[in-house]
Amino acid sequence: MGQLVAICIGHSRSVKGRIEGGAVSVGGESEWSYNRQIGEMIADEIGKSSIDTVEISKYEGPSYGSAQRWLAKTLKDCGATLAIELHFNSSSDPRSNGHEWLYWNTSKNGKILATSIHDNVCLAIGDIKARGIKPRFPGDRGAEFLRGTHCPSVICEIGFGSNPKEWDVMVDKKVEIARAIAHGIMSYLD
Repeated sequence: MGQLVAICIGHSRSVKGRIEGGAVSVGGESEWSYNRQIGEMIADEIGKSSIDTVEISKYEGPSYGSAQRWLAKTLKDCGATLAIELHFNSSSDPRSNGHEWLYWNTSKNGKILATSIHDNVCLAIGDIKARGIKPRFPGDRGAEFLRGTHCPSVICEIGFGSNPKEWDVMVDKKVEIARAIAHGIMSYLD
């Protein structure tokens, strides 16, 4: 059986018939919209190898917790080898900056995957500050996704959509960001 990379788009839960969407960048684009584009590019890059991908951009469930449980079951049912969930950060302080990669604190392979993605992004995108890899614990943001998956998983916080300079880089270098994430994933799977 081959490898299957699950590319999950954060803030994909339907609320009152509309995708929740997440934070909105200074450019007016939601996390969900931006990261769907990044996810497609990651899938295209990984697709050049013998690794299969599945993109999940619409979560089912009436609450955040139920949507995360649905996602965990979906990932297990499809046999995902690993999973990433794409996001970007936002802050009321427009100077906040940097990319970061979150993994479940007890997941040795999650930490290795996060490190591989981080290192590849740092090599490709020097214009965005590296905030490093960070473990998540019960009650932390992202804990539901990271703890709930059966496979190594990473939350990819690509940068701060609330920072005008960083947002410009995130838009101008979408292809480079997606390729770097894809190469980090493929390096991990080698």
